Amino acid sequence: MTIEYLLRGLLIGVIFGVPAGALGALVIQRTLEHGPIAGLLTGLGSSIADTIYASLCVLGSRLVSGVLKIYNAPITIAGGIVILTLGIFTVRKQGMRVNDGNKNYLSDLGSGFGIAIMNPGMILLFLFACNLTHTHSPYPLASAIPLLIGAFVGTFIWWIILSGLMSLLRKRITDRVYTTLNKVLGTILIIFGIFVIFDALRTLF
Repeated sequence: MTIEYLLRGLLIGVIFGVPAGALGALVIQRTLEHGPIAGLLTGLGSSIADTIYASLCVLGSRLVSGVLKIYNAPITIAGGIVILTLGIFTVRKQGMRVNDGNKNYLSDLGSGFGIAIMNPGMILLFLFACNLTHTHSPYPLASAIPLLIGAFVGTFIWWIILSGLMSLLRKRITDRVYTTLNKVLGTILIIFGIFVIFDALRTLF
């Protein structure tokens, strides 16, 4: 039973943690500028946040889920503002600034966690992944723990793959390509941030 739920959690994590949108763009940018560790830590922060939301579903914390539902719009708007700000800074960056000596790892971890945790909609995505894999609550603790471990590993696998690929390409990217890539990634962040903010505002009116 433990192995079964571990594998189910792994599959859910792979579905749940597809590196799309703002975090995918941010991990790419961090890996290119500061190296694979910075990219991995940004992804790790996201995986931790995803696992927290997954635990709310698995362990059935109705009180916390209810609070998140009530404050969904303000939390999401705050997340959108953070994403928008990161996008503006990314677009403005010029030239290749490879810095393997970057030691601001706590900031990398925190930003990945912050963006992901400000998206309560991840609960719905987790429930969708559970339904897709025919994994339904309530879960006894003996099943919940391996399920959550599997989900965490499944989401983090994506960040390992993405950071690894970007790390391989990193030394081959010229200043011109890097500047263009920053503009593309920054634009993605800006568009995503604006969309998140307006979508959240729409629910308020």
